[in-house]
Amino acid sequence: MQNLGPNFDTYLVSPLFILLLIGACLGISTFFFLLRLRKTPGVNYWLGWQVAATIWAFTYAFEYAATDLETKIMWSKFSYFGIVYGPVSFLLFSLAFSSKFKYLQRKYIIAIFAFATLFVISPFTNDFHHLHWKSYSINPETNATDYVYGPLFWIMDFFAYVALIIGIVNIFMLYFRLSEYYKSQVTILFISSLLPPIGNLIYVFHINPLPGFDWTPFSFLITGILIAINISQFKMFDLVPFARNKLIDLIPDAIVILDNSMRIADYNATFKGLTNPDHGELIGKRIEKLFPHREQLIREITNHDVYQTVVSREYEGKMRYFDSQSITLYDQHKLNIGRLIVLKDITLRINADVEIKEANVRLTREIQEKEKLIGDLDAFSHTVAHDLKSVLSAIVTASGLIKWGIDNMSKSELLEVNDLISQSATKTMYITKELLTLASVRQQEIVMVPVNMLNTIRESMVRLADLIRDKGAEILLPESFPEVMGYESWLEEVWANYISNAIKYGGVTPVIRIGTEILSDNRIRFWINDNGKGLSEEEIALLFNKFTRLDTLRAEGHGLGLSIVKRIIEKLNGEVGVESKNIPGEGCTFYFILPAVVAPEKL
Repeated sequence: MQNLGPNFDTYLVSPLFILLLIGACLGISTFFFLLRLRKTPGVNYWLGWQVAATIWAFTYAFEYAATDLETKIMWSKFSYFGIVYGPVSFLLFSLAFSSKFKYLQRKYIIAIFAFATLFVISPFTNDFHHLHWKSYSINPETNATDYVYGPLFWIMDFFAYVALIIGIVNIFMLYFRLSEYYKSQVTILFISSLLPPIGNLIYVFHINPLPGFDWTPFSFLITGILIAINISQFKMFDLVPFARNKLIDLIPDAIVILDNSMRIADYNATFKGLTNPDHGELIGKRIEKLFPHREQLIREITNHDVYQTVVSREYEGKMRYFDSQSITLYDQHKLNIGRLIVLKDITLRINADVEIKEANVRLTREIQEKEKLIGDLDAFSHTVAHDLKSVLSAIVTASGLIKWGIDNMSKSELLEVNDLISQSATKTMYITKELLTLASVRQQEIVMVPVNMLNTIRESMVRLADLIRDKGAEILLPESFPEVMGYESWLEEVWANYISNAIKYGGVTPVIRIGTEILSDNRIRFWINDNGKGLSEEEIALLFNKFTRLDTLRAEGHGLGLSIVKRIIEKLNGEVGVESKNIPGEGCTFYFILPAVVAPEKL
């Protein structure tokens, strides 16, 4: 490492050595000059290029001046920090300068620098693999280093040229995108970017006027001068790509500028995303060709200096909503030169409004349900509490009788008291069962399926077999029923309530008829008729909505049955009702309506 010291005995000071040092100093000066613009998009990559160029010029100056081979190779190895990272930084700068920010994601930048670092390591490890340099020597006539390159060098060289060429093409294409005012800046930048690869080609392919001298670092001297002129005289970093990036491309709203013929003069990437990819380049195309179903909206825009509305469009597989604002543009002579249209995505706001409305509907339903529940519980507390009190009192009294008369009562008397306890307990269990059924209907979510109603009615009759036999009831059924959409176990509970009520409130010998009717709106009406005395209008008004038990002298019950029926049918998207003329013998007709099973359409 002694060669790094200021001992100039091992270095040959020449005009080319001094020129390279001047180039390195100019690179450092340019770096600090550009440092004040580092917050401008893309400048950081240009600063990286300047650092790489400075390293390259400085290390090559000492490599060229060194008089022993070991020192030359040492400086040559360090020069690859500039040789490799320079083209990479230039490529990234060109992408930023041409507003191609989608390629400047962190993952891509890390990947390309990681790949480039492999080529930086290559000359430092050449002694182990000899794939970068096969051999090297000092040319006695020029004091330059003659290299025989290996495959890794040529791969590195190809990588650097690809990066440089892509960067140059990016800058060259800007010439056709920008107005005349900016073309001089782009031209100078384009020429500046050509000089380093030209200098390198002269050196690599041995076609230079000074054999052995690498013109690539020297070309950065001219590049730095041209860039300094471009910055000081033409304000290169005030170019449209950066200003436009700040004002348009980074705005998340879709922006399009139309001329007086409603042709597209400019647009940003967000607007491009809203169009059909098959349209390709949009500049010069008529706006109605891009959106053929929006002719009415386009006419409204042309008829107003300022126009605002909300439009919707399917985008990326989802419906999106946009607040569209159109403003007429005027020149300094107040002549109409076109229109600016801004489409602001308000999908989140629209969806939030919809969710709020749906939440309000759900909340209203829940409040109504809670009010129904409160009303039901209020009525239930007046009706059922008395019955529970009675049966529980009977149980307590009977158990007291057993305790008091265990030694004095006969077996038959004890069994009679025991039967009273059993009956009272059964009534309590019945009330509890109905309450549990009512609760499950309120809370349980089910899937409606086709139901065979005839089988469901027969299952209900099996449950009521003892009641039917004791009352001698006659139940008349049709031979078949149409299928409906429902939930079988719930509908069995409905029929059990309807049939038991018809038996309890029917004639002395109950005669019950069950039937069905197909309605015009694709629904089915099921009904059951008894031969009791019927109900008045006042009594009908109390049914279903209250826990009401009518005719308490003749029938047992606790007012829960019809409330359960109503909850079940409403949960199945149906409705319930009752009809009666209050004529003894004609009884009542209770019914419920459910949707029919729809047959699939034939293709």
